[in-house]
Amino acid sequence: EKPGTSCDRHMAVPLVPLVPSTPRGSQLPFLPGYAAQEVKFGTSRKPQTLSFGPGGCIDSYHKLKVPRLNLAITERLKDPFHRYDMSYRSPTHEERDFIKQSARNTFRPLNEPAWLKHDRHVLKFDAYTQDRMFESTKETFRIRCCVIYFYLEDGTMMVSEPKVENSGMAQGTVVKRHRIPKPKCLGGGTYSYEDFRVGSTVSIYAQIYKLVACDEFTRKFYWDAMGAVQPDDQEAPIDSFQANMQVDEEAIAERSATLSESKEYHHLAAGGNRKNQKLEQYLENDRKVLRFHCFWDDMTKYGTRMYYTLHYYLADDTAEILENMSRNSGRDPYPTFWRRSPLRKNPNITATPGMMEPEPVIYKPEDLVVGEYVNVLGRNIFLYDCDVFTRDFYKQYMDFEQGSIKIEQPRLVHTKIRYPPHIGFGSEEDSLASCLRLAPRPPQRDMKRLIADADKVMRFEAKLANNIPQDEKRRFIVAVFMADDSVGVWELKSRNSGHDEGKFANKARRKNPATGSWFCQADFFVGAIVEVNASPFQLIWADDAAFLRMESHPAQFRYADTSLVIQKLRPARELLEKVEGLMDWRSFQSLVQDHGIQLVDHETISLARAHGRYQGPARKAQIDLGKLLLAMDDQT
Repeated sequence: EKPGTSCDRHMAVPLVPLVPSTPRGSQLPFLPGYAAQEVKFGTSRKPQTLSFGPGGCIDSYHKLKVPRLNLAITERLKDPFHRYDMSYRSPTHEERDFIKQSARNTFRPLNEPAWLKHDRHVLKFDAYTQDRMFESTKETFRIRCCVIYFYLEDGTMMVSEPKVENSGMAQGTVVKRHRIPKPKCLGGGTYSYEDFRVGSTVSIYAQIYKLVACDEFTRKFYWDAMGAVQPDDQEAPIDSFQANMQVDEEAIAERSATLSESKEYHHLAAGGNRKNQKLEQYLENDRKVLRFHCFWDDMTKYGTRMYYTLHYYLADDTAEILENMSRNSGRDPYPTFWRRSPLRKNPNITATPGMMEPEPVIYKPEDLVVGEYVNVLGRNIFLYDCDVFTRDFYKQYMDFEQGSIKIEQPRLVHTKIRYPPHIGFGSEEDSLASCLRLAPRPPQRDMKRLIADADKVMRFEAKLANNIPQDEKRRFIVAVFMADDSVGVWELKSRNSGHDEGKFANKARRKNPATGSWFCQADFFVGAIVEVNASPFQLIWADDAAFLRMESHPAQFRYADTSLVIQKLRPARELLEKVEGLMDWRSFQSLVQDHGIQLVDHETISLARAHGRYQGPARKAQIDLGKLLLAMDDQT
């Protein structure tokens, strides 16, 4: 072996060159005043191996990289001719002293003392104690959680209370590390590891501590040393103060976030450095961007489908959304819909600056899936495709295959513009005229109809159909004016009814609540129920002029067309042949109704007027069945 190779492997002695070397490529001679670089010498200070902490002195010698003695060298020393072996370099006097000191530090006796066998071995127990509260009206005691450390190397103990921020109490080291005496009632002496057990109590200077838990090393030590098993961990009780101070997790998160911002501000104000928490994420994912193709369907009156491109930056978890404008879209050229910033799932708007905000929940790469929606500014944006890099990213890091959805253009549907509702002034035709032209014109009226039907009125006798006993005897006249289809209602005089006779509803055009359109003449017939001024009226009779008007226009009034009524009665011909003579219209209606034929009152009265006897003032109508059967034969 070459000199300096074998021994160097056994002893890692740092060698500092004392002779400086001239830099390579330098043209200056290595003479005083011509040195190209400053000559540096290595440090020769001795490291500190002893420090002090809350538990006493701490030996940090084990942290140093001390070389270990290689006993393989001693095997060569057994050979008397080892002095003549030139295959390795002989150690120097300084190296021999360093090996000697390291051998002393690595020596382990057969019977190790406690300070060496249990070096840095500490038993840890979680405990709590109860303090009395004399100056509070809300509580009489308070539970204080502590940690008891037992050092096996010298039998010392220490009691420490974890510090709680803004607790208002002095916390930290309660009892310094030393050997704590046991009470005389327990036999005196000092505490040992045999006196500790989960669930038991320990008296330290008249203060009672109950042990509730221990760590895994403590449990293993008791099993190896004593063969004893520590009981299961328990929970410390909660006092009234802690029960009243318990808040939900959201409030705790908001409070901690506020305190962290305040701490960071004071740290920076004092000249501290700003923390870069996402440096590793930035270095690994710089210039890596996920791209999704998406769209949003605007369902408003003049809305259409808007296409976007979503970019998600993996370096800082921010996103931006760009609009894809089509040619001649008619929209302003503002392509950025969402400026690059974190995209929150729970957007929040504060009324004034400085108000507390909920903890932001931002979109992550696992939340962006093709076929799902992303809510941005109240718009549900649908993701339908992504690029090749995005697919490879999800496949490599998340083992997920992004899909692709074929998007078809929506069918263009012309939306008819609706006219505004009537505001109540004038007629609806007047209001509609202002929507059709810039210069409104009066609505056109059918002057021929107004002149021809100026004095023509259909009158019906009616009663209220509201199932109120007090209104059963009230009678009304419902008039339908043929000139403009206006309707008016008047109440007839009825003795002891409690209501005055006269006008019940003014003459005006009215809408039928059942159909939503204006009342027409065909809506009025005997047996119909019409609603005027939120009052339902059942038409029970009509005057001769109304019957004649309706019978003369059977195409407009289908219930007055006797030919249609006879066709409905053909299935009951055999039943009608068994009956002879005249029959009252109500009895006839009941007879055919039992056979499954439904007739309106106006249809039955029309049959009586055409094929029977009709007495209008007496309100009597009888049907001649013989004439009815002859009419059936004539239609065939």
